[in-house]
Amino acid sequence: MTVSARTRPQLKHTAPVFGSGEQVLIGGFGDVTEIADPTGAVRALLHLLDGTRTVERVHTDLAPAFPDVTFDDVAGAVRQFDEAGFLLDADAGPGGLLAEHEVRRWERNINFFGSYARLADNKYDQQRKLRDCRVTLLGLGGLGSHVLLDMAAMGIGHVTAVEFDRVELSNLNRQILYREGDVGREKLGLAVERVRQFNPHIDIDPVNLRITSTEDVLGVIEGADVVISVADRPKMEIANWVNEACVARGVPLVTGGLETQRAVYFTMIPGTTGCVECWRRQVFATDDVSRELLEEKRERQIGGDNAAFCPLVTMTTGFLIGELTRLVTGIAPPVAAGRLMELRFADYAMGESETWKRLDDCPVCGPDRDKKPSAADALTAN
Repeated sequence: MTVSARTRPQLKHTAPVFGSGEQVLIGGFGDVTEIADPTGAVRALLHLLDGTRTVERVHTDLAPAFPDVTFDDVAGAVRQFDEAGFLLDADAGPGGLLAEHEVRRWERNINFFGSYARLADNKYDQQRKLRDCRVTLLGLGGLGSHVLLDMAAMGIGHVTAVEFDRVELSNLNRQILYREGDVGREKLGLAVERVRQFNPHIDIDPVNLRITSTEDVLGVIEGADVVISVADRPKMEIANWVNEACVARGVPLVTGGLETQRAVYFTMIPGTTGCVECWRRQVFATDDVSRELLEEKRERQIGGDNAAFCPLVTMTTGFLIGELTRLVTGIAPPVAAGRLMELRFADYAMGESETWKRLDDCPVCGPDRDKKPSAADALTAN
């Protein structure tokens, strides 16, 4: 990257300078960068990168004490510091991107995005992307109630929320938007009302719907940038319907759940990763036990839906929201694209459980998808 003489580089607060003698240490994100500085010029240069000076002025102010340091030396150092993630452009403000209230409300988000920003970026633009994106959330149960509240907290601007169920007493160990006095009432209205109280600026479109087909999903994801699916009944069928609809609309899908003592999640990006049908076909080819379970079309759940522990719910929600942030802002690639990630409660070990590739002959996402029956068709046939 070419550094303009008129750029005003600012050392990030997340990159403090310390050390002494002929060595400069720059910290940040759990790492420390060591730079040899026998003359003291590096330390002096870093001190001048406070956002009040252009690169040209930095050189001018450095020159009296270090006449041998050229402008090209300064520009080259600034470029290296930028590549290392130490600098922001002090002129990159919120003007035209966010209102004053938005800057104040999401200040800590914006500072987080600033830790990823480079001189060519604007940290406020990442928050704008969250505000302008449209998410369809399927399910407002254990995961969904957390996800909706967290999206409101992080500044997601537009959500279509889909739910049909009513509050049960056993929901309340994890479904944080509901109260004991709500037992028997519909979840959708309660969730929307309470989230709007928390963030009156979020646009929520509530849809009272029990999903029973791919067509149902197609109707509620129209115009969405990302779909988060945490609806789980009927388990096998709804995975098929959501997958097929997201592929048809070309909308990324983030989904996950709990299996008693572990949390799992994955991301499907149409045209980039394999879809759920690709995954299923590869399981059929390599895993005899899983194939038998799926072919028998049994609602088998290891541990069952009667086990759901709030700490695992909360952690899974974080993974889902993290994937959403990556997809919308582009600050980092999605972690779980085309692979099932798992976290085990026993030791909090995080890892990849399964991975799959996109199949050219997939009847759902392949080029000839209208010509072949899918495994999903066989599973849902009478």
